[in-house]
Amino acid sequence: MNKISSILSVLALSFIVNGCQEEIELDIPGGEPELVVEGYMTDLDFYIPDGDLDCSGIITIPKFFIEQAAALAGTFPVDSAEEVSDFFPFNKVTLTSTAEYFANVPPPPVTDADVKLFENGTLVETLVHDGSNPGTYLITHDPVVDAEYHLEIEALGKFYETEREIYRAVPPLLGLITNYGPNFLQDSCAYYMGIDTYEKPGAGDHYRWLFYINGKYQSGPFDIALSNDEGIDGLCLFGLDIYGNELELGDTITVFQMMTSEGYYDFNVALRSRTGQVGSPFDAPPSPINGNIINTTDNRKAVGFFAAGGITANFVVVPDTIPAESCL
Repeated sequence: MNKISSILSVLALSFIVNGCQEEIELDIPGGEPELVVEGYMTDLDFYIPDGDLDCSGIITIPKFFIEQAAALAGTFPVDSAEEVSDFFPFNKVTLTSTAEYFANVPPPPVTDADVKLFENGTLVETLVHDGSNPGTYLITHDPVVDAEYHLEIEALGKFYETEREIYRAVPPLLGLITNYGPNFLQDSCAYYMGIDTYEKPGAGDHYRWLFYINGKYQSGPFDIALSNDEGIDGLCLFGLDIYGNELELGDTITVFQMMTSEGYYDFNVALRSRTGQVGSPFDAPPSPINGNIINTTDNRKAVGFFAAGGITANFVVVPDTIPAESCL
């Protein structure tokens, strides 16, 4: 190839690579803002068995030990935990509105809503807006075990209502432990966390766990830890690793265990699946994540969830040294 031909080839390649680039601006209609609801009503209400707990005939946990563990869990500062953590959603309702897709701004808070809490269909509290946290409305009403709760919200010129949630007591976290063991690939060792608790007898229970490491909320999609009671109904659970990740030496791990509804369980399963997608060809097609909020003005589903259920908490400190012997 002569010199002129070489130059023409380079120019042609440059045109193919760079000459066809054109900035295209998509004109996507903004649409009417829709309300987004995130609400949690909870308290330290524990399910305590009537007598000693028979763990499948292997071990018996005396009732007085369970009561002592529940009393200790009951001293956990749930009401003031947000003072020492970066995220604490309980006993509040956070309202924001949807924004335009390409706006690249945080969701706008809704600060002028009327939010009412109902117990068994009767109004028990009109929530007060927290001026220090725009869009946050505080719940101060003490929930009653087995009562039904729902919200009615007037915001953005529309009316919204949540489906009723039954507030159920939660088995206490009897303790947290750390185990030094092999990873999934069996090629290295690390500390892992396990919880000691028991499952409430009777099919249909659902649970969620939230994790804080050194006061920082673990917010990744795979930190959404959930379980129903299928296959574990009424069982004692010792050393159950519901976190799954390796722990760092000296870290303080705080775990919240919340009793939830089937609807909230399904909502979080869908949320974990959608937010955990990485854009591969194997990801499922995106679809709406339906919560329990109804836009009664337009008679359609809104965005978000209002959950109610008892909660328990416990913590453990990871040792600051590793065992001398290998775990492999």
